[in-house]
Amino acid sequence: MSLLAISLGLAGFAEDARDFLVALRFARPELLWLFLLLPLFAILNRWASRQRRAAIAKIGRPNAVAGQFTQPAARRRWLPLAYSIAWILLILGVAGPLWGKSAETGIAVGRDVMIVIDLSRTMLADDMDDRTAPMRWQAARNATTIMIDAMSKRGGHRVGVIVFAARTKLLCPLTTDYDHARAIVKEIDGGYPPVEIRPAVGVEVLSGTRIGAGLLAAVKAHDNRFPGYQDIVVLSDGDDPGEDREWVRGTDAAREARIPVHTVGIGDPDNGTFMTLNDEPFETRLQEAPLKQIAAETRGQHIASRKTAPQLGEFFRTNIEPLPGREVSDETVPLPKERYLWCLLPALPLFGLGWLRGKT
Repeated sequence: MSLLAISLGLAGFAEDARDFLVALRFARPELLWLFLLLPLFAILNRWASRQRRAAIAKIGRPNAVAGQFTQPAARRRWLPLAYSIAWILLILGVAGPLWGKSAETGIAVGRDVMIVIDLSRTMLADDMDDRTAPMRWQAARNATTIMIDAMSKRGGHRVGVIVFAARTKLLCPLTTDYDHARAIVKEIDGGYPPVEIRPAVGVEVLSGTRIGAGLLAAVKAHDNRFPGYQDIVVLSDGDDPGEDREWVRGTDAAREARIPVHTVGIGDPDNGTFMTLNDEPFETRLQEAPLKQIAAETRGQHIASRKTAPQLGEFFRTNIEPLPGREVSDETVPLPKERYLWCLLPALPLFGLGWLRGKT
């Protein structure tokens, strides 16, 4: 087996282990504090061992005393390890580890996230470092899929998708059906955007990048029953040739609704890419200033992805998922299955074996 195959196998195993740890939950997480008692037990055990040696030393030299036994006890160095593993498994078991899905359903608890994707003409620029997805819209689509994957690990969060250019279109209303949302996102093609987002026939438009319209559509698509548990994520190059600050009205609407807008800047801010529109050449580059201002004014965060693939999965896990979640009574999700027996069953034999062997 080649070193490359081994390294790929280890990398895949590490990724699977990471996904498992991210999905792992506990029914009684407050009991995990019992792990703090294990160092105390270790100190007490060490103290008791010293007390025993001191008591034996009062009788005589330890080697001489040990020689009086007809069947000296063998040194079993594995016993402390067995007890340690047993205690760890016992605490994990009573905390109630949860993973996988059971047949039961529960209330969907989590955040509502509307993802807004820019499909204007400038998003066709191929200035991304990822050669498998060199165009800006491809990077945005891939990042959206990764974010939906991250949301599905725990479940309960609702996701919706909007695309915009000169106009907007709601592709996916808020849902916990991640497979459906994922399938819709995979169908996005920046080279052939939906007709609904193109300029209306016979209507002259100032710009084909209406970020403000996209924000307004995202605010409207949110469920007004759950203010404070909502987020908007905008993926765009911020390149609006109209320069009319049209995005301000969308920012005002999001701020009034108390919805933070997290902006993701995609593209090269330093070196422009030349394109043509109606046989007229023009230059496009990432414009971060409006995106940063949108995030700042709505108390969101700006992700300066630039030429690299946006890491929206990690961003969701660290910045959105830990926030308070809403409860939805009219939508249910499969509950994770409790796996306490996986820990308790091996723990009990380890305790018993350690006690019996310690007595002989």
